[in-house]
Amino acid sequence: MKRNDEMRIESYRDREMRSRRRRERELRKTKMILINAAIALVVILVVFVIAIIKLNGKNNSNIKNYTNKNVSEKSKTRDSSKSKTKKDSSKQKKPAATSTAVPADSNSMGDGTKKWIRTDLDKDKPMIALSFDDGPYTPVTGKILKVLKKYDSRATFFVVGNRVNTYSKVLKESYDMGNQIASHTFDHEDLSKMTKKQLSAEMTKTNKALQSVIGCHASLIRPPYGNISDLMRKNIKIPMIYWSIDTDDWKWRNAAKVLAECKNVQDGDIILMHDLYSSTADAVKKLVPRLKKKGYQLVTIDEMFYYKGIKAEAGKVYASGRQ
Repeated sequence: MKRNDEMRIESYRDREMRSRRRRERELRKTKMILINAAIALVVILVVFVIAIIKLNGKNNSNIKNYTNKNVSEKSKTRDSSKSKTKKDSSKQKKPAATSTAVPADSNSMGDGTKKWIRTDLDKDKPMIALSFDDGPYTPVTGKILKVLKKYDSRATFFVVGNRVNTYSKVLKESYDMGNQIASHTFDHEDLSKMTKKQLSAEMTKTNKALQSVIGCHASLIRPPYGNISDLMRKNIKIPMIYWSIDTDDWKWRNAAKVLAECKNVQDGDIILMHDLYSSTADAVKKLVPRLKKKGYQLVTIDEMFYYKGIKAEAGKVYASGRQ
């Protein structure tokens, strides 16, 4: 009897030992699964962080390149603009405004271009032309349009062609209000590095996009980065527009700094901004009533040229309404 009891006890111990070993194996297996899962998660996070760092580095590089190029070209533009103004003023008298409110070569652009020239403005009151690049972009362009409408003002929007269809509604609204729709090319590429064929393609694609939404072509173009080549001067069939005041709104992203850049405006100024940043819309909300209070009429660039008697020519560059 005692022998049987001992055998049962030993058998129980064996079963207990085997059970314990089985639990230990299962525990080790579970631990390995958890460890492998943790390692995989860490690897995924590391790859994700590296991708974000590379993306930010690329964006910062693009911004830096744009800044350097823009600052350099701005300096060249101002120097050439001053010298050109002095030279032209010594040779020519300012031409008188004609009775027609249609820009040159308007027939080739469609009758829609008549819409952004008002014939009831006071030619003796000072004028400012606000201009916006890189849009349209509904969240910002829409806010700017509300301010312009409230104060019976107009502006010129240099739109990027590949954005026209995406933001067609706000573009059509802008046009219907009487704002001027001009070209900032189709892909926002440097035109000065393009061949004649590539230039033609950029212009054609942009005009087709505009025609489909507002029913007419652009009567002005602002070359990206302000870069202009001799080939562009010979082959672009509409005037090219610079600016006399650069707000650097894309760099500041601060409404107060944009307003500070516009502190010393003059009759005939063309002010450069971008309808991509909410801070720019905030600045416009204060800038427009401020300029109106000072007696300025806020006009499209074609309106300014019309009332200032400037007959803008294809392929030539204009930085203000004081040429």
